[in-house]
Amino acid sequence: MVSATVGGLWLLVVVLAAGVSLTPFSRVQQAVLPAGVTPYLWSWAPPWPALLPIAGAVAVALVHAAILRIVPVRAPFAATWLATVAAGGVAGLTIDAVLVFGSLVTNGWAMWALDLGSRAAVGAYWGLLYGWIPALVAVRLERRDAVAEASQADEPAVVRRGAPVVVAAIALASLVLLGAAQVLGGEATQAQLRAEELASEPAPVDGAARPDRDAEGDPVPERVDGDGVTGEDGCTPERAMVLVGDVDGATGHRALRFELMNFSEEPCVVEGYPDIAFADQNDHLLDATIAPGSSFMAADPGPMRVEIPAGGSAVAYVGWDANPTQGALVARTVWVAALAGETRGSKPIQSDVIEGSRVEVTAWALPGADAPTP
Repeated sequence: MVSATVGGLWLLVVVLAAGVSLTPFSRVQQAVLPAGVTPYLWSWAPPWPALLPIAGAVAVALVHAAILRIVPVRAPFAATWLATVAAGGVAGLTIDAVLVFGSLVTNGWAMWALDLGSRAAVGAYWGLLYGWIPALVAVRLERRDAVAEASQADEPAVVRRGAPVVVAAIALASLVLLGAAQVLGGEATQAQLRAEELASEPAPVDGAARPDRDAEGDPVPERVDGDGVTGEDGCTPERAMVLVGDVDGATGHRALRFELMNFSEEPCVVEGYPDIAFADQNDHLLDATIAPGSSFMAADPGPMRVEIPAGGSAVAYVGWDANPTQGALVARTVWVAALAGETRGSKPIQSDVIEGSRVEVTAWALPGADAPTP
């Protein structure tokens, strides 16, 4: 009963703090009504503003009960009050541990100890302010029990064994649930904030689906299997780089130009097709078929040995038919490397390459050898 009073007191203070936070007295709220161990709780996504205080109340009550079972009690008033302080501190320390672990995962060691102990201090302060209330309940119950024991003095005492271990295990489980509630509530709140942020952004002008940070998908690999640029005179990344143009179009058809520029002082050689992939508005690999060959916008000369002079360049084109983009996953980034096996670079684009599209890519050739079809 005493520990249940502690849990109810925790919940009552949290509720009162919520009400005071809406009044002009909110500035002194933490001084007289330390609201649990999670600041800004009332801005969390539902139902966590209700579930987390309940989880905290259960944890505080069970930890309090475990302390009183494990530690010998000679002065019930002082022992109950101190147990309340300790239970509030342990609940706060649980949240501190969750936040420290989360900081380690996301930020490394740089900021891991920023808030370490702050919530434990809030929980202990709550117990210091209000621990006298369950302490009074404990004293009254002890007096009642003393009267009852005096009337049953001739009856044999019943010795309970193992109860402290059981209560301690249950208290530990409640702390685990409190930590889980903190994690799940935080994730749900972040998801709600991301959804609100996306909803406030203007809709894409081409009618494509809005970006969804929670969408499932695979990132674009920065490199795929392939031999890459080989040979002593090859156009390696140390000698040449791929430049990406802007999407060009004719009625119902589109093209994107790539230029492999030799910035070295010696000629270099390339042979084959550029390695290309697209990322959608969620930065996931777009499921599109990319095949070597000619398109309406550009003829494919076929793979051949191309020697690019110093300061010169070779070109290749990706071509496709126009697609409706309403509500679709659309290519917003193109990833390209000189040949498969090289590390890809990326550039944002505005296109109508959608999920399921087919695009044709031409082989590298000197400018003029594969000019776009008029």
